[in-house]
Amino acid sequence: MALDINGYSSVFKSFVDFAQQKFAERETKAIADATLESAALSGRKIVAVKDAEGDSLRKWSRGLHATIANDRTRTLFRNAVADMFGGEAKIPESVKKAMLLSDYGVGKPLTARRIMAVKDAIDEASKKALLANLPETMSIRAGGEVFKFDKWHYERMVEATPPAECPRTLAALKKHIAARIEHGQAIIRDVRAGRGDLHAATPGNVADLTLALHAAGLRHGDKLPDGSFSVADPDGRLSKWLDTSADVYMRTSSHLRAYQNLRVDGHLNRMRGIDVPEGKNGLMAGMRTVHYGTIPDLASLDAGGDGSGPSRRLFLKPETWGVRRNPILSSTVADSLSEGMSERKTRFSDWYESTRHMLSFIETRFADPRRGGARKEHLPSGLGVRLDAVAGLLKEDRCPQAARLLVAGNPAKGGGIRMVLFNIGKILANPDNLTERGLEDINYLLSEIRKDIGDKSGRSENRLGNEIMIEAEDLP
Repeated sequence: MALDINGYSSVFKSFVDFAQQKFAERETKAIADATLESAALSGRKIVAVKDAEGDSLRKWSRGLHATIANDRTRTLFRNAVADMFGGEAKIPESVKKAMLLSDYGVGKPLTARRIMAVKDAIDEASKKALLANLPETMSIRAGGEVFKFDKWHYERMVEATPPAECPRTLAALKKHIAARIEHGQAIIRDVRAGRGDLHAATPGNVADLTLALHAAGLRHGDKLPDGSFSVADPDGRLSKWLDTSADVYMRTSSHLRAYQNLRVDGHLNRMRGIDVPEGKNGLMAGMRTVHYGTIPDLASLDAGGDGSGPSRRLFLKPETWGVRRNPILSSTVADSLSEGMSERKTRFSDWYESTRHMLSFIETRFADPRRGGARKEHLPSGLGVRLDAVAGLLKEDRCPQAARLLVAGNPAKGGGIRMVLFNIGKILANPDNLTERGLEDINYLLSEIRKDIGDKSGRSENRLGNEIMIEAEDLP
C-alpha cells in the first residue's frame, strides 16, 4: 500500500509525486511506493523489497538507506513546507528547527527521519494554531440544521487529540463534529425503529449518540456543561441498545435512587456505565464516561392505578470519571443484567478512574447544584422543602391519606417532579382524601412546581428536576 498523504497534501503530495516519478525512471513504481512507505513510516533502512527482479533491487534498496539526495527533491520539500504557511518567513520556529534549513545545501541528504520530524513539528504547530484560534462559539450545520456550540463543548476534544490526528483547520473541525452528530442521529433513528443491530454500541458510537443529544438540546437553547439528559424512550430501545455494548459495566450511583430497587424488563433497575476515550471522537466538555439507566414508566408500577402516568425514559449523564471498580455485590450485578448483557472486564486503569470519581463526587457534595449552568436532575432543594411542608400541612388539615400519597415512592430521593405530579394526580382522583384546606395546600404546591419549571422545555409530567429534556419530537 502506498503512503497515505491525503492529510498532508500541501507538504507531501508534490514531494511524493516527484519522488515517485524519479524512482520510476530507475526501477518500478512498486519499488517507489514500497520505498516511500517504509521510509516515511519507519525512518529505518530498507533492507528488502520483494519484486520479480530479485537481488539487484534488494541491493539498490539497501543502498538507498531511506535517503533522497536529489537537490531538486530537497528544494521541492522545503518550498512545499513554506507554501503551507504562506512563505518561508511564516514557518513556525518549531517547524524550522525540525527542518534544519541550513542542512538543505547541495549534496546534503534528506532522510526519512528528517521528513517525519518535520511532519511531527507541523502537526504540533497546526494543533497549537487551531487551539489559539478556537472561537467562543461555533455554528455547525448537521442534518439540515445549524447548531451553535460554545467553546467549552469542543475545546477539550481538540486538546486531548494527538497532534497527528487533530483537524488542521476550523473548517475541518466543524466538518468532523457535523459528521459525528449526523452519525449519532442515524443511530438514534435506527435504534428507535428497531434496527439497532445496524450499529454496535462501541464507545465511539455511544459518544456520537451523545453529541446528537447535545444538538437536540440546543434546539431549545439547552446546554449541558454538567448534568444529565432525560430522553423519551417508551419502549426502552435506546437503553437496551446501550446494554449491548461490550464496554458496559454496572456502577454505583447517587442518581435516581428512588427507582434503582425497582424491576424493569425483569431485572433490577441499577445504573450502568460506558467509558469513552478522550479526543476528537470522544464526549464533549471534557467528559470521559456515560452514566445511564432507565427512568421507569410509573403507571406500570401502580397496581391500583388507572394506567395513566409518565412513560419510560432514558437517563443519560456524561461524567468526567468512570467507576468500574465499585462495591456492588456480584449477586446484585447478576440480578441487574438485561438479557444478553455482560460486564466488560476490569482494567488496571479502573482503580485510578474510580478513585478520581470518588474525589469528584465528594467535591460536588459541597457545590451548588446549579453552578455554572449545571443541569442536574435532582429535585430542586427549595421544592423539596415545600414538599415536606405541604405533607405536614395535610396532616394538620386532617388529610393523612393525602399526606402519605404525596411522598409515596420517595420523590425527594430521585423520584423527581414527575413522581410528585403523579402522586398529586392520584390524590386529586379521589376527592374524599382532601378537605377544603387540604386542596388549598395541594394547589399551593402545584403553583410552586410551575414556578420552578418556568419556561424549561419538555413536558412537566416527565421532568425530574433541572435536567435537559429530549422528547420524542426532538429525536430523529
